[in-house]
Amino acid sequence: MGSIGSEQHEQVWRSKIRTWGPFCLLLWDNPFNGKITKPGTILYRGATLSDDSIASFQEDCTADPKPWRSFQSFTSSTRNRNVAEQFGNALFVMKTRLAFTIDLSELSEYFHEQEELIYPGVSFKINRMEFDKDKNKHLIYLNLQQRHDSKSS
Repeated sequence: MGSIGSEQHEQVWRSKIRTWGPFCLLLWDNPFNGKITKPGTILYRGATLSDDSIASFQEDCTADPKPWRSFQSFTSSTRNRNVAEQFGNALFVMKTRLAFTIDLSELSEYFHEQEELIYPGVSFKINRMEFDKDKNKHLIYLNLQQRHDSKSS
């Protein structure tokens, strides 16, 4: 998530379209997953963020009004906080309002990880941030919402 919006990220993403594009289309049109994640579901994602990325998230958190951001690609997350806490210097705590995800736990060899794949285009606002000194992690709280027009709040 930290490289979203960078030119380097854009070029990497574009270079993978030929190989990942068909796979992503299958995930997007998955006939076995026609459900929307239950509102209020909490998802987690651990990530390693640069100081600049953390500062950018902090700016968004204090902005008025808070800007909408979105996932530009399929993004792995988990319903199991302990799994996500194993990764990186930041933990995203994401509360769903209306978000399309794919429950991969039944398809995964690691079903205990309770993986949820967030669809591209799911939007979020940063609700708040804090630093957990015991775990040495930035906690970034997001509200996820599928947005279809500019009037969504």
